[in-house]
Order: sequence, then structure tokens, then C-alpha cells
Amino acid sequence: MRLAWFFLALAIATEVVGLTVMKAASESGSYLGHTVMYVSIALSYVFLAKAVKTISVGVAYAIWEGSGVAIITLVSVFVFGHVLTGREMLGLSMAIVGILLVNAGEYHDEDEAASEGAANERA
Repeated sequence: MRLAWFFLALAIATEVVGLTVMKAASESGSYLGHTVMYVSIALSYVFLAKAVKTISVGVAYAIWEGSGVAIITLVSVFVFGHVLTGREMLGLSMAIVGILLVNAGEYHDEDEAASEGAANERA
């Protein structure tokens, strides 16, 4: 299960790299930038596919996309100098809360195994 979460983190990181490079490549027109963008985004999908072998697709996709949006927004603020409006801050906050709620609702096999183990010890 931990490996699946590691792959999901890699999927998020490579998506962020790809989209950050996309912005820079679109301004410079660099072929190298476009190549890095395409490879990063493709790797992001590969890592996401590995993550959904264990994590449910809906949860993995929601966390991947929501975290990606949140991190890309922060990159745009700190790297590209974008100034967030109140609505954008509210939307980003709602996305973060949504990610946390989706993750909290994820069914974990380890949790059930621990519960069953404790119940068996009491019996």
C-alpha cells in the first residue's frame, strides 16, 4: 500500500514538473522544454496507473488532480509571480479540504486488518 502512495506522489510531482515546464516552454518556444513537458506528463500517467493498482481510481485521481492543481497554483505564485484573487484563494482552500476529505474516506485494508487482529486477541 505504501508503494502505491509513493507512486501517487511521483505522479503528482511529475505532473507539476511537466506543467511548470509547459509554462516556461510556451514562453521560450524551446524544443527541449516541450520534450521535458511531454515526458513528465507521460510519466505522471504511468505512475498514476501504478498507484491505481492498489488505491481506488476515484480516490487516486481526485488526490492526483486536486494536489496537482494546488501545487501548480503555488508554483505560479512563487515562480511566475501570479497574484491570487480572493476567489482563487477560496477555490484553492476548498480543493485542499476536498483532497483531505477524499483521502480520509479512503478504505484502508491495513486498518481493517488491525481491527480484526485486535478483535481476535480479545476473543
